[in-house]
Amino acid sequence: MLRHIPSVLSGPALERVHRLIHAGPWEDGSATASAQAAAVKHNLQIAGSATRRRPLDELVMPSILNDPRFVEVAFPKVMAAPTYNRYDVGMTYGDHVDAPFLSSGRLRADLSLTLFLNDPSDYDGGELTIRYGDATATAKYPPGDLVVYPTTSLHHVSPVSRGTRLAAVSWVQSYVPDERHRRILWELGEAKKLLDRTQPDAPETDQLRNGLFNLLRLWWEP
Repeated sequence: MLRHIPSVLSGPALERVHRLIHAGPWEDGSATASAQAAAVKHNLQIAGSATRRRPLDELVMPSILNDPRFVEVAFPKVMAAPTYNRYDVGMTYGDHVDAPFLSSGRLRADLSLTLFLNDPSDYDGGELTIRYGDATATAKYPPGDLVVYPTTSLHHVSPVSRGTRLAAVSWVQSYVPDERHRRILWELGEAKKLLDRTQPDAPETDQLRNGLFNLLRLWWEP
């Protein structure tokens, strides 16, 4: 399921990312897609070496990984360096499923991330749509907002019909690989936070806390 986390990146850090990403340079986005995805990927991405992208990574990655709301959803073990994408008029990324592994198999992609980097009023179209069986979820959020969704999901970016869409995308290997387990842990964690605030000394709070911690021990993969 899709999780929306507002304002992961904001203030001076977001302004600095804007300056860096607008500077480019850009290359064909299909260069980093697999054979199936490359056929439906029509966008641009920041070109050059990892050294060139490092100033962006040093702003974006800590903002995501240090956000407690993201940690509670993703249980991140390893995060891939982001790809910084640009969609001009007519550009799109058709239905696809992200690759299961990155870095020559050293990172298993459990969760996909999209960090929106410019205002939705800057462009028409460009919605991120994720499919869950017969259901769909659509995302188009303010700059600095993050969406997180299972890498197993079929998804696409709609064609841009006006303006330019900017976003960073990345992938995470989770300490809790199973999406069902992550969802249960997040729901129990939300209940625990409520009881910690309202009934910190109640026996029921201790029971919930104990059950949550035992599930973490059971499902955690170091």
